[in-house]
Amino acid sequence: MLVTVTALTLTVGGFFGYLEIFTKGLDRLPERPCAGAVDRSTVKSVLPAARSADDRGESDGVGKNFTFFCRVLTSADHIVSGESDLQDATSETWLSGYQQEAGESRGELRRGSSGHAKTLTLDRLASVYVPCTPPGTRPDDALQQYALITEARVIGDTRIHGSELREALTEFAVHLSDHAYKVGKCRNA
Repeated sequence: MLVTVTALTLTVGGFFGYLEIFTKGLDRLPERPCAGAVDRSTVKSVLPAARSADDRGESDGVGKNFTFFCRVLTSADHIVSGESDLQDATSETWLSGYQQEAGESRGELRRGSSGHAKTLTLDRLASVYVPCTPPGTRPDDALQQYALITEARVIGDTRIHGSELREALTEFAVHLSDHAYKVGKCRNA
């Protein structure tokens, strides 16, 4: 009887030890990874459990050269990442580039909008378009229109698929856009 109880205790303890050591990497990320750009819960909904995870978020450039990067990488090389880049493009030219990608069998293109932001998703990619005039420029300096364009993607395995993955990637991209909009000091959206 004592041997059975001891074996059961070791088995249960080993199981929970395994879970704690080898599957809680995403739980150890900051509540808002990538310098506060995105929600950990969104990242956890996309990526499978892993022993460890690392995040990186940083901006580069200012004004018309502004970009904000975000990447979450697990020990199993599964990645969710994105970048928000200031560009000179209308929402129509932004959309047409993705329509071409959808035609090249990257999946069905799905569009949406919220306020001034426009969103779209393909199978493992989401993009957000937000008008954004950078500091030190006037809106009419642009050839088309200044905009912050965010693209988010996953590489490797994912915990969810289909419409759930598209929704989570869109949420990731929207949060990244909101953060980059503030960091890049955008105006007029």
